[in-house]
Amino acid sequence: MVNLVAAKKAATCFVGAWGFINSTLLNTTSGNIITEDWAYPVPSGASLFTPNGYTALLVTPNDTAKPDLRPRYLTQNDYASGNDTEWAKLGKYSIAGVGPYHLSNVTWPGYDCGDKGSHGGRGEDEEANEHFEGPEGTQTGTFFSSTLPSREGPYEFTFKFHESCRVWNLHQPVGGGLERIAWYEKLPDQQVY
Repeated sequence: MVNLVAAKKAATCFVGAWGFINSTLLNTTSGNIITEDWAYPVPSGASLFTPNGYTALLVTPNDTAKPDLRPRYLTQNDYASGNDTEWAKLGKYSIAGVGPYHLSNVTWPGYDCGDKGSHGGRGEDEEANEHFEGPEGTQTGTFFSSTLPSREGPYEFTFKFHESCRVWNLHQPVGGGLERIAWYEKLPDQQVY
């Protein structure tokens, strides 16, 4: 049986814009973090989730920590601002993708749908608790467009929300005994008009 309360809460938690706290590539055999990873320790970029089930992701190297991987002087209006090697770095060390997403296997550990308010403020009283642990589960989706064509197609990762859905993390196996672990923080809503 699907836990609809947890699934709806997870969908609500995802909607919005998210900035990176950090990103690590973990060797699951040795337990070592790959510090040479271009996105380590804090990449630039963000992820977006819409209420109607779409996501967009942009990840680039941090141009302060790794300026050699993301030359700031390159401008799209002037291809002569750099050579082909410098321009190629932008493609090699970044990823952007967009497509629909779906949530499954969603649970909300410790939350009983029939017992609102008795688990540290979860349920109707969640505003009273500053740091409840949120839902967790699996997100799958399909990028129908990506800066790297090989990234078009299906993706999957597990997620868990923390701090009243202000923070979440993902775990995504990327092959070769490696796993991407990324932490995101909610970006503030902006005035549209």
